[in-house]
Amino acid sequence: MIIRQAVPTDYDSILEIQRLNTPENLDAENLQQGYIVSQMSRAQLEAINSKLGILVAVEGKTVAGFVCMTATCAKPHPPVIDALLEQAETHSLNQRPMTELTPFLYGPVCISRRFRGAGVLSQLFTAVKAHMHGKYDAGLAFIADDNPHSLVAHIQGLGMSDVSRFRFDGKDYHLVAFEV
Repeated sequence: MIIRQAVPTDYDSILEIQRLNTPENLDAENLQQGYIVSQMSRAQLEAINSKLGILVAVEGKTVAGFVCMTATCAKPHPPVIDALLEQAETHSLNQRPMTELTPFLYGPVCISRRFRGAGVLSQLFTAVKAHMHGKYDAGLAFIADDNPHSLVAHIQGLGMSDVSRFRFDGKDYHLVAFEV
């Protein structure tokens, strides 16, 4: 498995992985394995990748998974990000107030079903930390409360901190974070 920054020829694969893993495209069994809420366009991928970047895990010519990294000040962003950032301002990460950290947004991240359970998420996470080291202090993400598989993968599997919960648009989320 090779982890590298995405190139434009990867965008169609990223969009397909995203499409196949949104709730409306998953049956009940696959929904239990986690899902992605984002519906990014090719233009959004280009914008993200031209700034902090998108990392992809590639096996041969197949994109196995991806993770996006975005500056917290990047606009436009979904309104749930405003709620996440507001929540972060009142909390700490490893006893350091978030207001003293320079965070970035981690995610969305998604692994193709074919490659799940093979350590791809861990490899992407390690690459994210290396990619952002020296530029940012922490990564922030939100995980829907009704997506326990993703929460377990990020908290228990990767060692992220479950900082707090927040509610946005009638739905409960977890603010998760990690130091770089």
